[in-house]
Amino acid sequence: MGDEIKHLRELETSVLSVTPKKSTDQSNDQDNNEIVNYILCGDYDRIFHLAIVRAVLDNSHQQPLSQVKAAVAENVKKVITQTDKQTVECELEILCVAIACLQTFVCQNWLGPSTGVSDEIVKLLSGSKDVTQCRREIAQELMCDGEEVYSLCQGIEFLFTAQCVLESCKSHCQNLQTVEWWMLRSVYVYQQILEDKCASLREQVHTLIDTVSKKEPLMTDDANRELVVQYHMEVGYICHTFYDYKLAHEHLMAAKKCTGLQISLTGAMGKRTRFQTDDKAQLLLKVTREGGPKEENYIKTRIPKILNLDDDTVLDKISLTEPDTEFAVDMSPVEQAVVLATMEDHLRTHASQEKLTEEEAAAHIECILSQAKCWSVTLASLYRRSSLEKGSRRRVERSMMQIEEIVNQRKSSDPPATERLYLFYSVKIPPLWKLERQLAELLLSIGAIGSAVEVFERLQLWEDVITCYKRLGKMGKAESIIRDQLAIQETPNLWCFLGDVTRDVSHYLKAWEMSGHRHARSQRCLGYLYMGQEEYEKCIECFQKSLSINSLQVPVWFTFGCACMAAKKFQEAVKAFKRCVNIDTDNFEAWNNMASAYIQLKDKKKAFLTLKESIKCNYENWRVWENILVVATDCGEFQEAIKAYHRLIDLREKWADIEVLRVLVKGCTGDYRDSQGNPFSHHKQALKELFGRITSKVVGESEIWRLYAELTNSLPGQTAETQQKVLQYLQKSQRCLTQELHWEKSVDKCKNVGEQSLELADLYLSFCDKSLSTQESLSLLQSAKMMLKSTQAKIKMAHLDPVTESLPEELNELVNKMETKQQEIISCVNKLKQ
Repeated sequence: MGDEIKHLRELETSVLSVTPKKSTDQSNDQDNNEIVNYILCGDYDRIFHLAIVRAVLDNSHQQPLSQVKAAVAENVKKVITQTDKQTVECELEILCVAIACLQTFVCQNWLGPSTGVSDEIVKLLSGSKDVTQCRREIAQELMCDGEEVYSLCQGIEFLFTAQCVLESCKSHCQNLQTVEWWMLRSVYVYQQILEDKCASLREQVHTLIDTVSKKEPLMTDDANRELVVQYHMEVGYICHTFYDYKLAHEHLMAAKKCTGLQISLTGAMGKRTRFQTDDKAQLLLKVTREGGPKEENYIKTRIPKILNLDDDTVLDKISLTEPDTEFAVDMSPVEQAVVLATMEDHLRTHASQEKLTEEEAAAHIECILSQAKCWSVTLASLYRRSSLEKGSRRRVERSMMQIEEIVNQRKSSDPPATERLYLFYSVKIPPLWKLERQLAELLLSIGAIGSAVEVFERLQLWEDVITCYKRLGKMGKAESIIRDQLAIQETPNLWCFLGDVTRDVSHYLKAWEMSGHRHARSQRCLGYLYMGQEEYEKCIECFQKSLSINSLQVPVWFTFGCACMAAKKFQEAVKAFKRCVNIDTDNFEAWNNMASAYIQLKDKKKAFLTLKESIKCNYENWRVWENILVVATDCGEFQEAIKAYHRLIDLREKWADIEVLRVLVKGCTGDYRDSQGNPFSHHKQALKELFGRITSKVVGESEIWRLYAELTNSLPGQTAETQQKVLQYLQKSQRCLTQELHWEKSVDKCKNVGEQSLELADLYLSFCDKSLSTQESLSLLQSAKMMLKSTQAKIKMAHLDPVTESLPEELNELVNKMETKQQEIISCVNKLKQ
C-alpha cells in the first residue's frame, strides 16, 4: 500500500504542475493510467468519451440541476466501492475527470487552442433535456450571491461539472492530497466569470487555503519546491482578487524567498529615443540568485508573438552604453512568474504613485520579455505591457495590435493545451472577453466610438454599450438594442440595463421580482438611482437589500456610507465605512469619510486615529493631510499637526492655514497642554522650525509674519538678536498689510493696520531703550515715526469727512492713539538729539 500511495502522490503532483512533457517522459507512459496520460498530454476530449465519465455524471433519472451535485456524489461513492481497480487508482481517475473539465473550460475561455465545445458532458447532465436549455439552467445554477455569470462563457457545463466532481472527491476520495488545491483553482476561475466579487467565495477560499497549507508531504517535501512556489503565487493572486492584500503580499514574498531570487531596481546609462545624443540614466531591473547560477533543468515552451515598437522616435528597447552588461540571471519560467508576481504586488502597494510605478513595472516586464520561455508568463507580461501602454501616445498603437495578436493566437491550434496551461494559475491572465473589452476601451480612448460599440455589442457587454451610446447622444438606440435582447430572452440583468437607459424604477423592480429577490445588481442600481435623486432613505433601503445578498461589494458599502452621511445617520455611516475598509483596507477614501462621520459624532480622537489609517493608504494625498492637520490641532495632537503641516508644504509648497497656525501659536504662548498632558511649550522649537519653513515659501502673508514674531518673542532666553528678529518679522508683517491695494478703503483693514502699527511702534521704542548707539536709536525712531505718519495720513485721506473734518467713531480713537504715539516718538527723538 505504501508504494501505491507513493506512486499516487507522484502522479498527483505531475498532473497538478501541468508541466509540458519532455521527450524522455514518453517511456514512462506505460506506467500511467490511460486517463492520466490523456491529462498529461492535454488530450481532454478523449476523456469525455471514457466509461468512468459516464459513470460519474450519470443522470439517467433526469434529476433537476439543483440536485445534480448530490447525484454526482452518489455516483462517485458507487464507482469507488464497486470498482475492480485499486481504490487509489480509481480516486485519481475521478479527480482527472474534474481536472479535464476545468482545464477544458480554461482553454475555451482563456488560452485556447479554440476547439468546438463538445456536447457530451451536457448531454450526460441533462438526460433527455434540450442541450441549450440545460446550459441556461447551469448558468442560473452558477449564479452566486446574486451575481450572474458572463452570458457568452463557452462550455459553462465544464466548470459546473468540475465543481460537482471536486466536491464529491473532497467527501469520498480520502487518499488524494490535491483535491482542495484544484478546488482553489476552480473557485479562482469561477470568480473571474462572475459580474462582481462574492463574499461566499471569499470565505470558501480562506478555508481552502488553510487546508492546502497544512497538507503533508505535499507542502513540505523538497521535491515539491517548485510546486510550493506555484502555490504561493496562486494564493497571492487569489487574495488580490478578494482584497486580502496583506495575505497576498505574504504569499508572494514567500514565493520569492523559495526561489532565492534577489529582485531590485537599478540604473544604467543609455538612450531611449532615436535622436537622443547624450546618454541618460535608465531604469532597469536587476535579478540575482542566492547561491549563484542554477542548472538549466526547465522546459521551454513556444511563446506568443511579441510585437516590436515601430515608432519614429522612441526605441523598441533601451540602447545601453554598455550593452554586454548582464543585469538579470537566466531565469526559469517559474522564476519569471515570481518576478511578474513581485511586480503586481509592488503595483498594488504603491498604487498612489501611479507614474513612478508604471516605469518600474515596465522595467520588470522588459526583463521577462528579454528571455521569454513560457506561453502563460509571456502572455501575462504582454497583457500587462499593453495595459501600461494604453495611455502613451507613441505606444497605444502597439498596445492595440498586441491585444489583437493575443486574441487571434487563441484560435490557433499550435501550441497544444499543455504548453499554454503551464503556469496559467501562477500568473494573472484575464478571460478572452476581458481582453477584447480592453481592445474596445482602447478604441474608445482614441475616439473610435463606433468600432468600440461593435465590439461591446458582439461581447454583449451592455453596460459598455450604453456608455458609448450616451457619449454619442443616442440613448434611444441603446434602449432599442436592450429591448431587442429582452424579446429574445428576459433576464434580471437586461431589465437592469434597460433601467440604466430609461432611469425607470419599474425596470429595476421587475428584475428584482424576476430573480425571486436574489439579484444584488437590481437593488444596487436602484440605490444609485435614488442616490442621484437625493432620496437617501430609499437609497439606504436598497443598498441594505443588495448587501444582504452579496456583502463583498466595496463600492456599494462606500456609497451606502455616503448616503447615511447625507441622511445624517452618522452611526450607520461609520458601520458602513468600517465594512468597506474591513474588505479593502487600502481604501483611503473610506477611511477619510469614516473620520468625517466621527467628527459629526463629536468623537475627534477616533477621527484622528482613523485619518492616520487613511494616510497609510495614500501618503501623497494632500486633502487627507489637510484633514489630519485640522483634526490633530482640534484634539491637541500638536506634534502630529506640525508633522502634517510639514507634509503639506512638501506636497503643495506654498501652503498656508492661518487659523491652524493661530491656534498653535496661542497654545505655545499660553498655558495649554497637549493630548498627552505635556505643556505645549515643549513644542516651541518644532513650531519655530515650521514657521521658518513656511516663511521661506509664503512671504506675502501678513498674519503669518505677525504670528512668527509673537512666537519668537515668547521663546525663553531672549537676547538682543532675538528681539531684532521679532522687529524684522513685524516690519514684514506691516509691509504686507500696507502693500495690499486699497486697504485704506476698508474700515476693518484700517483698524488692523493701525493696531499693528501701534504694536510695531511700541517695539521700536522698547528696542531703543536697550543699549544701542544714539545713531541706531534715532534711525529706528525715525522709521517708526514715518510709519505712523504714513498710516495715519492714508486713513484720514480715505475716511475724513470734508465737511465736518471728522473721522468715523470706530477709527477716531485709533487715529488719536497713533497721534499720541507719534508725539511720544518725537519726544524721544528730541531727547536723543540733546
